[in-house]
Amino acid sequence: MKQSLRHMTVALTASAILTTALAGCGASEGSTDKSGPGAITAVTDDQLKGSTLQMSNPFGNCPEAAGTNTDLSKAVGECATLQTLVNKFNADNKWGIKVQRLGGSAWDSYYDALNTAFAGGNPPDVAVMHGSSLVDYAKRNLLVPLDDLAAITKLDTNDIAPAAKTAIGYNDKTYAVPFDVHAILAHVNVDIFKAAGLIDATGKPKLPTSTEEFLADAKTVKEKTGKNFMAVARSGDQLGIHTLHSLMQQQGGDFLNADGTKPTLDSPQARTALSFLDEVFKSGYANGNQTYDAAGQSFLNGDAAMLVNGTWVVDEYSKKAKFNYEATNFPTLYDKPAVWADSHTWVIPKHADADPVKYRAAAEFLSFLNANDSAWALGTGHIAAQKSVLNSAAYKAAPQRANYADTGLSIARAVPHIASWPAVAKAVRDSIESIWFQGRPVDQALKDGDNSINAALTK
Repeated sequence: MKQSLRHMTVALTASAILTTALAGCGASEGSTDKSGPGAITAVTDDQLKGSTLQMSNPFGNCPEAAGTNTDLSKAVGECATLQTLVNKFNADNKWGIKVQRLGGSAWDSYYDALNTAFAGGNPPDVAVMHGSSLVDYAKRNLLVPLDDLAAITKLDTNDIAPAAKTAIGYNDKTYAVPFDVHAILAHVNVDIFKAAGLIDATGKPKLPTSTEEFLADAKTVKEKTGKNFMAVARSGDQLGIHTLHSLMQQQGGDFLNADGTKPTLDSPQARTALSFLDEVFKSGYANGNQTYDAAGQSFLNGDAAMLVNGTWVVDEYSKKAKFNYEATNFPTLYDKPAVWADSHTWVIPKHADADPVKYRAAAEFLSFLNANDSAWALGTGHIAAQKSVLNSAAYKAAPQRANYADTGLSIARAVPHIASWPAVAKAVRDSIESIWFQGRPVDQALKDGDNSINAALTK
């Protein structure tokens, strides 16, 4: 699902926000709201009646897939599930609040459109925002703080999964309602694992637990089935970088130090992970030049035993795969379980007129979304943001979910929660891709990468 992938990469464009452009927004740094939490909570039912909210999200338009459906059990995929949630809110809320989707915000231009709206002083009333982008907007005072609105949003911060909890805050304030955790998983063709003898007594695939096992299993699969062991979108996509990031995290490394102030790409952990991946690709166990579509299709065609992809394709692959398919935690090949992760969240952008009725209507919509976190997770494959949902019998009983619930509860590692993360991520990508596709020496590329990251951090 090409469109779905881009919620991982689209956040990179958030760095395009220009201070001079946003200075024209009525909610720029230093401005004073005309309505605070007290005014928002004081809005009456009569005032709320007939309110209309403009919603911005990167999941596309899908009227043919969702229509007027309000049955959440029938929604599959990001676009259809969100539209069904909107349909249900519009139909059921007692105030007659109507949520309308703003057009023109496809995955590849979402933050460009959002930034333009902020700069023009006309942001949406509610918007999806990745945790990796939120700090940039919160730091610029462009978002309504939600801590004093908990009575409306019903947000229980003690129930939020760790990676999702990281995503919603900045400077000891809450600026968003979490919607999910999305992370990379191992998508497995169990039939190929079985043909290669890589299953346990119960018929479950045995994923490798070290790089040595990985290479041995890959060799076995190649010899016994002629198939690639792994498929991953490394060309024109972030999944290869996310795989590298995860392998570094499993060794206790990262792209930045613990407080996000210094680059650490030039590290033993990066060299070790790069060396391992280089052996995988050079040995013919994976195609290092696949795009997102090519990698996904090769897996669905039965040409790869395991695909590295995200949570967002689980339900799609469950329907499309013509083999015994399983989605599970990304394998731990080093010291500790860890995997790249980000989150979708919902925010209320500040407006120049600071209309408390609009803010209250937006908060009521966020409350509805928060209450239906399980529906979003069960309709998309994303990991629920709430621990109570992840631990619930209904969630664990849903197809595949029990296989990777641990990713949401303990394995997922949110990307560094800093304002400059989009620029840092671009610097990392440029450095690593220069090794993979331009033949740049590893030592020089990592050194230059750290220099570029440092420049991004000090802007």
